[in-house]
Amino acid sequence: MKKKLPISIFELIAYSVLGLLGIWGLVYISLGVACEFVSPVKSDLYKTNASFGALSFLVQGFIILGVAAVVTVVILLIHAKVSDRDYEKAQRRAARLAKDTSVVDVEATPSED
Repeated sequence: MKKKLPISIFELIAYSVLGLLGIWGLVYISLGVACEFVSPVKSDLYKTNASFGALSFLVQGFIILGVAAVVTVVILLIHAKVSDRDYEKAQRRAARLAKDTSVVDVEATPSED
């Protein structure tokens, strides 16, 4: 019999990729903060940040981190719904089997009449 994993392979891969995407966003945010507040105006980091125009490292980092967070929440919601549906199905099956066995037990007992 196949062992059921608590998390699917798709979820494992998706969370890993989205985690790396989130780390990438955090790196860009830290580069943006370092460029704005730490490095002098003539540094290479400042020139690279200025070459992006309106989308600086800081803005790009927030966009990347936001996309990773939104996609992660969507995947969590989808798989939570699937998990709840499976749990409710198992509960209904257990209730139905419990109800059926009680009916069988009543019918199987001999009557005293």
